Amino acid sequence: MHDVYTIDELEAQADGLPVPRLGVVGNPIAHSLSPAMHLAAMRAAGIPGAYVRILCSKEEGAFGTLIERLRRIGFLGVNVTVPFKYEARLVADEVDQLSELSGAVNTLVFREKGIEGYNTDGPGFVHALEEKEGRDNPLSSAGVLVLGACGGAGSALAIQCALAGCRALILANRPRPELARLASKLCAMNPALTVTTCPLNDEAQMAKAAHSVDLIVNATSLGLSSRDPLPIAAEVLSTGYIQPSERTEAPLGGGGCSSPGRTLFDLITHATPLQKIAEEKRYVVINGREMLVQQGALSFEKWFGKTADAAAMRAAISE
Repeated sequence: MHDVYTIDELEAQADGLPVPRLGVVGNPIAHSLSPAMHLAAMRAAGIPGAYVRILCSKEEGAFGTLIERLRRIGFLGVNVTVPFKYEARLVADEVDQLSELSGAVNTLVFREKGIEGYNTDGPGFVHALEEKEGRDNPLSSAGVLVLGACGGAGSALAIQCALAGCRALILANRPRPELARLASKLCAMNPALTVTTCPLNDEAQMAKAAHSVDLIVNATSLGLSSRDPLPIAAEVLSTGYIQPSERTEAPLGGGGCSSPGRTLFDLITHATPLQKIAEEKRYVVINGREMLVQQGALSFEKWFGKTADAAAMRAAISE
């Protein structure tokens, strides 16, 4: 099999493609670990079939056309990644709560009656944090800074943080009208939540924001390529260790830090310069691999109605 398929290639080879047929759609997509992970889960469950990387054009309407063509050649569903999560919401006939609130979908299930859309990013994110910290709902009462809050993953994770009962949310992004709309939506969801916005290119504000929170989430795509700039300047990150006196301060967002140390959760699944800098500054660093496993296990359940073997999935992407 190819590393990456176009829809034309899939249609030409459809007769030789095992069933059930699944895939992950994105642009770029060659870096995706999802095939190894999902094929391992399918083997562990005794399910034959194929799971492939699918490259979609960024031209207007291309994603919707691709989805219809995949349905015609018998695909069961797909995962969806950058930059198509908002478009995935538009093609879905029914969606779950997080997809409805965020407008972003990362899992599509093709049924005879229509297309079901789910956002497993949010609960996968929470499960990954719980796995790392060894406790239930570490987001409760936390202060969180989300970098790239307007993206499909960023908006879903910001909403998940609000649903999980975080204390304060700081939404950082390049200036876009969607940022204010997301902040208003979060305030309406939870009037007790303090929500502020911050431009990513304002180092003074970003430094203040980073200093005031327990958790920084990089939901930007910066770091996928070794040529990418940092999503935030290295100088913005203060030490990951939180002094006892800091935990009672309220420098931004209506409350100081509550945990013994700061955490960087980078959704990029491989090591990045941002992760290295955070480690040097004594942050607890989590990359996106555990979230990939957890959200992938939830996607597997949507497609097959069975619990996925998370250990097999984890081992597959660690090899």
